[in-house]
Amino acid sequence: MAQIPVGAGRRVTPGGYRGPNASPASYGSQVGQAMEQLGGTVAGIGMDELREQARVREEERRQAAAQAEASARQRDLLAVQQGQDQLRDAHDEIAEGIGNGTVPKEQAEQAWQDRAKQILADTTPKVRPQAQDLATRELDGLQARLGNGVRKTVLKRDQSDIQAGIDQTLEYQARQYGTDPAKASAMVEATLRELGPFSGLSPEQLQRKGQVWRESTEYTQGFEAVSGARNSRPGLDQAEKLVNGGLPNIDPQKKATLNDRIQAYRLSLDQKDEMAAARRQREAETRLKNAEAAYNVFVSQADKGTMLDPAYIDSAIQVTAGTPYQNGIVAMAKQAQESGGLAAQPVPVQRQMLTELDGEIARNGRNPALDKRRQQLEKVLQGSEQDLQRDPLRAGLERGVITQLPPLQLQGGLEGIIPQLTTRVQQADRVGTWAGRPVAPFTSDEAQNVARFIRTQPPEQRARSIQALAQVMPPRQAQALAALMDKEDRPLAIAFGLGASRTTFDRPVAELVLKGATALENKTIKEDKTPVDGWMGRINATIAGVYGNTEQTSMVSDAARYILAGKVAEGAAGSDGDVRTAIDLAVGGKLSDVNGTQVVIPAGVQRKDFDARMRQYPPDDLAKQLPDGKVYVRGQPMDLQVFLNGLPSAQLRTVGSGRYAVVGGGSIATNAQGKPIVVEVPNAR
Repeated sequence: MAQIPVGAGRRVTPGGYRGPNASPASYGSQVGQAMEQLGGTVAGIGMDELREQARVREEERRQAAAQAEASARQRDLLAVQQGQDQLRDAHDEIAEGIGNGTVPKEQAEQAWQDRAKQILADTTPKVRPQAQDLATRELDGLQARLGNGVRKTVLKRDQSDIQAGIDQTLEYQARQYGTDPAKASAMVEATLRELGPFSGLSPEQLQRKGQVWRESTEYTQGFEAVSGARNSRPGLDQAEKLVNGGLPNIDPQKKATLNDRIQAYRLSLDQKDEMAAARRQREAETRLKNAEAAYNVFVSQADKGTMLDPAYIDSAIQVTAGTPYQNGIVAMAKQAQESGGLAAQPVPVQRQMLTELDGEIARNGRNPALDKRRQQLEKVLQGSEQDLQRDPLRAGLERGVITQLPPLQLQGGLEGIIPQLTTRVQQADRVGTWAGRPVAPFTSDEAQNVARFIRTQPPEQRARSIQALAQVMPPRQAQALAALMDKEDRPLAIAFGLGASRTTFDRPVAELVLKGATALENKTIKEDKTPVDGWMGRINATIAGVYGNTEQTSMVSDAARYILAGKVAEGAAGSDGDVRTAIDLAVGGKLSDVNGTQVVIPAGVQRKDFDARMRQYPPDDLAKQLPDGKVYVRGQPMDLQVFLNGLPSAQLRTVGSGRYAVVGGGSIATNAQGKPIVVEVPNAR
């Protein structure tokens, strides 16, 4: 039996296959050869397996050794990286400390050396001996580079401190520049020259810093000079010379700003002078009761801030050359070249200026300058009239006619209000002179508050309250107060318009008005509304043509209606006699035919005294209304004496208590300014 060959220790040894000891011929030549080849192949396979096993074991050993080496190298690399990170962190901490001052800059480099040395000492033992040389070189290189960074940070801190010192010096010397410019400039130049090279700034930056300082300090000096002289014309002149000749380094744009400020301060001074002059002129107008004098001595304050163009003033002087208004325009131009607002002028003067300008346009034709002037005048006049319609006292306050308007204290009722009206009546008189019509001594809001307070009282008490208020103000101011109240309470407004008037039984007429209004509102009486023969039909027929405007006619008509209603509420029948009595009380007198027209002869005046007054009317009383001494009828001038000769036979239109406009040639007679001529009778109540 065949056996596997073994060597010493019975180990299997490689060997060739030993087949049967037979000749090929025994099995046939082909079979013999195949068996011999198969034996050789099996022996070769055994040897290859052994060699492969040995190779695998050697490869595994080498891989294990390489893995161990890589792991050790990774630990070395990690230790070095940690050391590098610690060096960078230490560098950043020291750099931050240099920046915020916690690390003195003179100690920074030593602090870095100490920290770096400690980090290297802590890192080296963590690296294998064979890698320590390379690790030390890596860490030493980083330490050197970061040490340079620390030194650069110290240098930057030094430069920053120097820059701060330069800036502080420049700031201090800027404050000293005002007292000693030469010394301050020399100190700045020396500072920039000596410290500049160590500041880290380029020569161009240092030059720019010096230039900015010079521009800034000179601008500050100019600004202080201009601001300090804002209330002095000579001071502004000196400041202007300094800005334009004594500050060579100031920025041109800032110089222009200072020059604009100088002109603005001059304009402000001009406006203050103009406002003071306008106030003085208005006081003179109030004393003299002559609104026309305002135009001849024209002084005004700014028209709500709108200033007149000097070129436009020159054009206005040329346009009005040779006209009756030339002197007035010249007087205006003297002051209006500086300020020249229009709103402070009396409203009648504003209106007359517009009328005169329209006349100029009608005579000479339009041009852009005239159209522009007219637009401005019209705008000012409309603003004045709108403000007067809304709240007359405040309109006067806004234009400087009065300088203050303390609010009335209404908490104490009428007893507390009446003492406060003394000053208000004077203020209303001033504003009325400016407005050209009566003005109430209450603002619009105050009038409504008083009206609401009075409405809470019984009719009898309301009438007494109205009478108490009416007695402390002129009748025309009471009528103006009625106009303010008319928007909210027509009967109360009418009662105020009647003021302190009383019946023949010494009873306040206002009481009848309020009683009648209450009766009509509560429907406790029946009003006859027949178009012709009813209450209003008979009232309107009687007073037709008495007054010159529909508003006054409507107010009197409503007053008569409420008075008649009051009498009916007390038992009257509403007869023609009752209607006539109501009308007499409403008009404040008696209707009488004068030269074919119905005229109110006021209470307190007899017809014979009225006629005598018209026959012998004092010329001086009318002369004040005639700037040129002429009366105008349909635009044609008439001598005053001729006008007075025709006065007894002239028709009249009632415009107020004892006040009448004169009708001539079918139209109202006026003065040269187009204002109606008004004749008056004394002793009217």
